[in-house]
Amino acid sequence: MRVLMIADHSDPLAKIGTKESGGQNVYVLNLAKFLVKLGAEVDIYTRWDKITKTHVVTVAKGLRVIRVKAGPKHYMPRDNFLYVVEEFTANVRKFISEEHLHYDIIHSNYWFSGIIGMKLARQLKLPQVHVYHSIGQIRFNALKEYIAQQEDYVFFQTRASWERKIAQTVNGVVATSPIEQEEIHQFFDVPVSKITCIPIGVDTRLFQPGDQQRARSRLHLATDRPILLYVGRIEWRKGLEVLLHALAQLPPAVATAKLYIVGGGQNSEKKGLDKGEIDRLTTIAKELGIHRRVRFLGAKKQEEIAPYYVAADACVVPSLYEPFGIVPLEAMACGTPVIASRTGGLQYTVIDSKTGYLVSPGDASGMADRIATVLQKGKAAYSDAARQRVIDNFVWPKIAEATLHYMTSIINGASV
Repeated sequence: MRVLMIADHSDPLAKIGTKESGGQNVYVLNLAKFLVKLGAEVDIYTRWDKITKTHVVTVAKGLRVIRVKAGPKHYMPRDNFLYVVEEFTANVRKFISEEHLHYDIIHSNYWFSGIIGMKLARQLKLPQVHVYHSIGQIRFNALKEYIAQQEDYVFFQTRASWERKIAQTVNGVVATSPIEQEEIHQFFDVPVSKITCIPIGVDTRLFQPGDQQRARSRLHLATDRPILLYVGRIEWRKGLEVLLHALAQLPPAVATAKLYIVGGGQNSEKKGLDKGEIDRLTTIAKELGIHRRVRFLGAKKQEEIAPYYVAADACVVPSLYEPFGIVPLEAMACGTPVIASRTGGLQYTVIDSKTGYLVSPGDASGMADRIATVLQKGKAAYSDAARQRVIDNFVWPKIAEATLHYMTSIINGASV
């Protein structure tokens, strides 16, 4: 099987935690890697967002990342992508024609890719499988009470219309949790039989438990106090402000805890994109009197992140909205408990009181309480259950096998 995979705005080779680089990037690259191990060939098409990046990168035998000219060769806000969909599609067609490529199926990720995939599916007469990663209606509902004035309602309506059309047009939809499966069924009025549930995974060879003190020493982290870890993009909907307030409200017994934040840009261009939010968060930390206990570490490659999970006593995912969330799985695979918001797929991955705790989005006091519980009970009280939760449900070989089986059934049954 040869797969044409589309990940429009999320270069799978980008560092995690940089602008527009997060769980979707991890999902696309790892799924492709494990599909290749099962005998598939995969080409991932993504936007060429930096002039110094290579046009075509061979990641492994049978796996390539192909960067496509669409708009300027520098950072472009994700929500501007609708304006370059036609250019992206045309240049994918051009590359396929020049290379004399033949694919068996299209695997699209996020709604822009879904649009591109529908156009290519029609032109190339191929079946298409789509993964939403985020649903506009759910996102809008979850975030409007926090910062409604920043929501572009016209853009939201456009997105909602396209997402509905994608669900009703493609041959199959992959939901990453039972929660999302039901949301897709309800919001887009498609039969449950058209939607399969295949979660996102973790490479448990990369993310595994280790010696906590050794990891701290190696990373030059604090060795004399509890460590909290945040991994992800630096943006308001990720709830970092809530986490800072929670840190300030910790009871005296654990009030020395230090927070390390992995994410944000590293070069001058990417740092500039995150500077406003980092400055805002730094100001909040100073006002709360906790700025000496908060440290921004910048973005890391995925293979660099595992030791941070090992070093931490707990990983906190304070998102105001989170469609799925790979970070909790990575943390749990390392035996680290997770305190997460009760939203989206986090409700599926984190088992309350066993692998960590769930709290209401935006509830700083509740988050402080649960962080304190974890720190006082100790990491070991959750480690085995956390690791086992991942091994039983979220390992890439099983997920890739299920995806390959699903795509094979779509190819055999599709009428295009």
